[in-house]
Amino acid sequence: MMTVKECYERLGADYEDVCCRLLSEERILRFLQMLLRDGSYQELCDAMGRQDYECAFRAAHTLKGVFFNLSLTLQGKCASALTEALRSRQENEEIRPLFEQMVSSYREMYEAIEELSESQTGGSRNG
Repeated sequence: MMTVKECYERLGADYEDVCCRLLSEERILRFLQMLLRDGSYQELCDAMGRQDYECAFRAAHTLKGVFFNLSLTLQGKCASALTEALRSRQENEEIRPLFEQMVSSYREMYEAIEELSESQTGGSRNG
């Protein structure tokens, strides 16, 4: 069974910091699960597909805040770098590689949180 601490270690995140902020593993898990249901990542992907850099900037900026508030340091750094590349709201050579890093980082995080959730609930549930 994966613990919240093990999940944070796997992601290179700051477990001690999130514990100080959210005070219990149950709260941390609840917020991590809420993150998986948040639409900001999909909004970012959709905006990048349309080359809508204004919308992509807002979505990346939102993700940056959420990641740092949950002490997901590596994901926060990816989102922060992408946010800065998108700040001009215009195409530039930095955006695509930073977006690809963000996608990779997000997928890794998503998989780890899913694994954590399943181990905490005794397996996946339907409905």
